[in-house]
Amino acid sequence: MEILTEKFILYALAAGVMIGSLCAFLGVFVMLKRIVFLGITLAEVSALGVAAGLIIGIDPMLSALVLTVGAVFLFWLPYRSTSISREGLIGFTYVSAAALAVILIAKNPMAESKGLDLVSGNLLYVGPADLAVAGILTLAVAVLYALMYRNFLFVSFDPETARASGINAGLYDFLIYLSIGVTAGVTMKMAGVLFVFGSLVIPPLAGLLLFRRMPHIIAASVVFSIVCSIAGIVISVLFDWPTAPSILVTDCALLVVIAALKMLLGGRPARG
Repeated sequence: MEILTEKFILYALAAGVMIGSLCAFLGVFVMLKRIVFLGITLAEVSALGVAAGLIIGIDPMLSALVLTVGAVFLFWLPYRSTSISREGLIGFTYVSAAALAVILIAKNPMAESKGLDLVSGNLLYVGPADLAVAGILTLAVAVLYALMYRNFLFVSFDPETARASGINAGLYDFLIYLSIGVTAGVTMKMAGVLFVFGSLVIPPLAGLLLFRRMPHIIAASVVFSIVCSIAGIVISVLFDWPTAPSILVTDCALLVVIAALKMLLGGRPARG
């Protein structure tokens, strides 16, 4: 157990908690807006950006951020084609980004030497600089949502009524998409596609199972993610498993337990 006190383990633990909590928070809005497929597509586009950055020779985080923001803008634009739906465009982007990322990584000898795994990620390679970037991102997202929380919530629940009330729903939609895209772009190299997408989905599902009021759903999602991140890292060390997948397996196991208990008790989500 002494290995749990090693710096690289503590860095991985801090990164898992921070990135997981941030994605869990944003994931609540992903669930409310029913844009789960958009979440994994943005994660894949970010992975392609990391791979492209390594090939071109620029900072992978920067290339991931540029591609992801571009994808956010593309998906946000009004789309009225009668031949191809927005969901079709998102699906095309996901498949092409995933395939291209695999090809670029396979052709890049630097990827293996850097311990890069865009699918499962490798939190054990996180350093102080990565933690600083993740901390700044978390703070920025927290400030943005604290200032605009009510409008974000209104637009997520009922965009048509929000527009009728004079709220610029398109702008707030874009900011939600942008915050998700920037988070995926910045954290992808540290955590990988599975961890980012899984943290956008599983903790919010737990929050929605447990509560009905938004503040409690958000709090439960974040706490769920923190608990599973800590437990998952400990499990990964004890059994020599990959870190991010260990956290996600813990996420899934706890979610199944919560769902089973809800079924046995036959109760609805609590109000508070």
